Amino acid sequence: MSEDKKSDNGIKWCITGGILLAAAVIGAWFFSKVQINVVNDAKGFDGDSVKSVFCESDVQERFFSDEEILELCREVRKTSEKIKLNIMIYAGRIPMNDSYVKEFADSCYDKTYGEDTDGLFYYLDMTGKKPAFDYVSTSGRAVLYYEKAREDIFYELDNYLPSSSDVQMYGYERYRKDIKAAVLRFLECLEYFAENYKESSYYYKGAATGKYVFSVNGTLYVTASRPPIQKFYLMLAGLVFGVIVSLVVSYVIKAKYRFISPLSSDVYVPEDGLALEQNDVFIREYTTKHYNPPASSSGGGSGHGHSGGGTHGGGGHHR
Repeated sequence: MSEDKKSDNGIKWCITGGILLAAAVIGAWFFSKVQINVVNDAKGFDGDSVKSVFCESDVQERFFSDEEILELCREVRKTSEKIKLNIMIYAGRIPMNDSYVKEFADSCYDKTYGEDTDGLFYYLDMTGKKPAFDYVSTSGRAVLYYEKAREDIFYELDNYLPSSSDVQMYGYERYRKDIKAAVLRFLECLEYFAENYKESSYYYKGAATGKYVFSVNGTLYVTASRPPIQKFYLMLAGLVFGVIVSLVVSYVIKAKYRFISPLSSDVYVPEDGLALEQNDVFIREYTTKHYNPPASSSGGGSGHGHSGGGTHGGGGHHR
């Protein structure tokens, strides 16, 4: 085979492989977008912003007055109505270890607003322990809004909230205005990140439930089904692997196979010509027919299970 012909064949193989690979990518992306028989646990936001509150631990000596709590509740509810999320800001006055704070935040949110609804619980540590441990628990759409922005919000609040060392030295009363300003700044941060959220392929997997939180075409999913981007990668890997194997096998077979030029039909004809004689001989005087009934077929189905439990994002921050 000439070098030019080998070069042409190589180019053809590259073009064929490129077309197949492009088709694999497009096909994988298309089918990954199709959500079929997905059990979606997302409950959304019921529109009742009155349930969003600022509250304090039930202790004998309260830090905030009734007027201050009502004022902060009004601000919380304004934000809740604006960004369509349940919001609870809880000023903790009873010391708890860090791991229990997380359980408390998740559980308190679910009991108040329901599992897998859209919202968050902010635990503001005012126990006086060192170091203080603030925590945000997110649910539903709030997971996508704030999971990546959570640390930025905490660091922003550090500009307002007193450190645990300052609290132990001077007490909380000295920082009353700063704490109220921190709550208002927290609400501003919630508005900012919610209003600037753009849907993407990002997803979150709950550690406790194993469920995924993601959004497709504006619809929020909280489900055990894999998100589209994971399906895309899995299908793409399988398709690309299949294309590569097919190309390699085809190339190997073609390289080892030796093409033989077809013989002329003249070699089968005697030099003195071909003489045909007609002589019909019947070996049987009857024919037999058999009836073959169509094969029967049967079908089956499969089921799926579902377990309850709210899926939460979030995390804590020491100060």
